[in-house]
Amino acid sequence: MGYYLSVDGGGSKTAYLLTDQTGRICGSHTAQGCTYSVMGRQKVFEILSEGAQVIIQKSGICPEELAYAVWGISCFGEYEEMDRYLSEKLSRLFPCGTYICNDVEIGLAGSLLLNFGIHVVAGTGAIVMGRDLKGRTARANGWHEDFSDEGSGYWLGLRTLSLFARQADLREERSFLYEQMKERYSLRSDMDIVSFYQERLRGKRKDIAALQEVLLKAARAGDESAARLYDAAAWELAQSVIGVARQLDLVREKTKVSYYGGIFRCGKWILDPFSNYLARMGFVLKPPSLPPLGGGILLAAEKSGQETTQIIENLRREYADGSRL
Repeated sequence: MGYYLSVDGGGSKTAYLLTDQTGRICGSHTAQGCTYSVMGRQKVFEILSEGAQVIIQKSGICPEELAYAVWGISCFGEYEEMDRYLSEKLSRLFPCGTYICNDVEIGLAGSLLLNFGIHVVAGTGAIVMGRDLKGRTARANGWHEDFSDEGSGYWLGLRTLSLFARQADLREERSFLYEQMKERYSLRSDMDIVSFYQERLRGKRKDIAALQEVLLKAARAGDESAARLYDAAAWELAQSVIGVARQLDLVREKTKVSYYGGIFRCGKWILDPFSNYLARMGFVLKPPSLPPLGGGILLAAEKSGQETTQIIENLRREYADGSRL
């Protein structure tokens, strides 16, 4: 029996999953994130390859026993030089079939179990991908952190800073968020936010995204200004969904929309407005069936020509148990 390898290379972490060809989990591993725009192509490859070799060794199998490897990589498809370099290096890493894609594609495969629909990823960044009945795909959002990623943690973090500045100026009424920002980051004066940003946040996407933890605390405390920012994020993500639907002619369908990522762990503050916006557009919000790593396993099976019903059942059972992940 052969084995499937699924890799989810994101900005925050790189996760690995190894299963047999029935979907039974044989091993998992987590390493540091791999972001091409920050680390460069060689470092990204080192992180991806070293982690894959670790999970194979931990699982006690030989590389020759791999039947297929699926690599979902942040930024793949956006930089021609990186795509060409990683495609060449990763395809020669193991003697097995290889598929390399953007990490949102394995999320789409897992969340909707290879069926047609749209998948939204909102973590540090944001990206949306859809698949139609013919297998065609399209994406929206996630162009670049400086002018896209709407609805992401990074996007919310920047708007949290902006909201603090507006409240400090009394352009808006000061709220719980204003007080929490000063307390959490030890700001002796309002103007200290500038040096705080320059010295500790500028150029650090993950740290800026982490500001939305203050935003969430404020929303939970009843701060309407914080709730409005989550509503704005939900609206932006819904606009990305409609963009993908237009590209694939899915606007008139009762298309299912699934989701994954840290922003959705904010619960009702993001899910309620997001669900409402989608319902008005005619879409149906659906919790993900499997996480992205499971999607990578399904893609490996699909591209190997294997029937996936039993794999889906086993993966669901394994993830429900959780003891081996």
